[in-house]
Amino acid sequence: MEGLYNKENLFAEFKMQKTNAKKVTFLKEMKELKINHPSLFKGTEISLENFDNLITEWSKKQPWVEINREIKRRNKIENSKDIE
Repeated sequence: MEGLYNKENLFAEFKMQKTNAKKVTFLKEMKELKINHPSLFKGTEISLENFDNLITEWSKKQPWVEINREIKRRNKIENSKDIE
């Protein structure tokens, strides 16, 4: 039997959080819930490390900017190699 939180439930609840601060609070609560009641997350692949990474990123003033910039940089390098 799967737990209370599956991928769809987590995404839906996360989407309801309208500010970054609320998203961070939600992620911290989910992390604590996973620590104290791991059976609620049966059937999900999210780890405590995933929660930590998400909390770190959403705590930034501008989340995902650095990561997206790095992805674009790597894609540009990869695409230039394909042309050669």
